[in-house]
Amino acid sequence: MAFRMQVRRALAAPVGGELRSVFAAPLITAIIADGQADERAETALVELIDALVRIGLPRGRMFALLTGSGPAGVTPRERARELHDTLGVPVLVHDPGRSAHSRAGVLADGTVLDLDDELREAEAVVVVGRFGTDRGQAVRGGFCALAPGLASKDCAAALIPDAASPWSQRVEQAIARGRETASHVRCDFALLWSDDDPPRVLAGVGDVVFAKALADSWLSREPSWTA
Repeated sequence: MAFRMQVRRALAAPVGGELRSVFAAPLITAIIADGQADERAETALVELIDALVRIGLPRGRMFALLTGSGPAGVTPRERARELHDTLGVPVLVHDPGRSAHSRAGVLADGTVLDLDDELREAEAVVVVGRFGTDRGQAVRGGFCALAPGLASKDCAAALIPDAASPWSQRVEQAIARGRETASHVRCDFALLWSDDDPPRVLAGVGDVVFAKALADSWLSREPSWTA
């Protein structure tokens, strides 16, 4: 209940612009969420979608797109069906090896951003989830939900920092590539929470939320778990 109230407060006072100003028209909206979504993620998705419906965005103009793999013991198809029943919107699952991808841009180092083709159908993009660190990708969520989260297998492999590099260097590299990715794929709105206990929750215009989370040192803690 405490987390739900934090989410509601964040959505009621978003940074960088009100929901109504971001979604002034009924845009086809892609809501990107982590495929490993836990109870917090499901709560956040419910609250976000309800808030969007209240300002006039029909559920029929939204779809959720899950990144990465799902929880242990649950297939992506099962997870998508469960969330569809809860959210009342289509739920799609990104598969790095099988989903169709299209070029969203090229990074400064020459890496081609091949991202899930479903993004081409979206007129607005929303990112929902934990924005923190992990062992596998160095940074999880936030702008990294776009890439490597929605990237093709080869693109994702090129974006994930070398595990042999020092931890701080891996995080810096992931942040730099995440920021560059966000310059190619606009994130209109974000609802994020930190690794803290209890977590800090932010909502608002994507680049403003990402910048505030970084300024508030959300990515400063090295994880103790194995991603």
